[in-house]
Amino acid sequence: MVAAKENVASVRTIGTMGEQFLGNPLGIGNDGGLDRVLNGPTTAVWIEPWMRRIRELGAEFALGTEVRGLEVRDRRIVAARVIDETGAQRTIEADYFVVALPAERARTLWSPQVLAVQPELAGMDNLVTDWMNGIQFYLRRSADISRGHTAYIDAPWSLTSISQNQLWRRKLTEFGDGAVRDCLSVDISDWNTPGILFGKPAKECTHEEIAREAWAQIRAHLDDRGEVLGDADLHSWFLDPGITWQEGQRRNANADPLLINTAGSWEYRPQAHGAVENLFLAGDYVRTNVDLATMEGANESARAAVNALLDVAGSNAERCRTYTLFRAPELEPLRRIDADRYAAGQPNLFDMPV
Repeated sequence: MVAAKENVASVRTIGTMGEQFLGNPLGIGNDGGLDRVLNGPTTAVWIEPWMRRIRELGAEFALGTEVRGLEVRDRRIVAARVIDETGAQRTIEADYFVVALPAERARTLWSPQVLAVQPELAGMDNLVTDWMNGIQFYLRRSADISRGHTAYIDAPWSLTSISQNQLWRRKLTEFGDGAVRDCLSVDISDWNTPGILFGKPAKECTHEEIAREAWAQIRAHLDDRGEVLGDADLHSWFLDPGITWQEGQRRNANADPLLINTAGSWEYRPQAHGAVENLFLAGDYVRTNVDLATMEGANESARAAVNALLDVAGSNAERCRTYTLFRAPELEPLRRIDADRYAAGQPNLFDMPV
């Protein structure tokens, strides 16, 4: 559920985030409801308004353009080498460069010239990614499952879902021909465990098999309540386009893996700004208070990058507001004991033989 694998997860991450998750339903350290999501389709209520605003401010989007490298001179990036959708190569010069790419893409830009100035970026090669991608099931009737997110704890593929129609201001019947009344948006968090229909992990299933398998696991979980969802309810489905079937290998490729906070990974994660004077980093791999691959973490890193850029530029513009996480004072004695035991080479009080 939280982009973490229990057998490799960072205790720092799970401890910090776990404290926030436990505090939320108690109204401790949060500023609103426990389970908050967008009130409409992501593209309509977030991406398109954001793009309009960026264009109003004078920026341009170069869709289909890929950054291939960064040119360094005197501890500064002087240009980015790109290739556009026609295959033409060119360089783009600028005063400042913000790399807002996922970790596995950003680290391909760290050439020997970049690393000579900011060597800590080489540690990003030790960051781990895994698969956590979604599939949407469009339904002919509303899915009466739960108000908010649902975790299918017995599903081999570690599924979670949310029914969108209950949350959107504009209802799904207003889209298309009106036949779809709800959208069950599902995350598949385990792509390596065999499923119940085909006996294969999701990585080795065709798109059709992924849809049938995920649907079957959801229905199997809900069957103890009677028929909450029937096959006749399923209108259609849509799998994350980042998942592509490789016929020759008989398995999928993933263009959009997720950062996993593994034990010891904190030391490999960079700050938003380092020794390269005009280079700024934004993404959920950057060190933030929200120490987890989430939109909140990415948002915090973006604020840090903008503030650092304004500082370097000597701007008097208002800085982005930043926040720190709530730390329960009741837990401080346990934190102190834990730190002292660690310094003395002793095991954690909660360590148990298995």
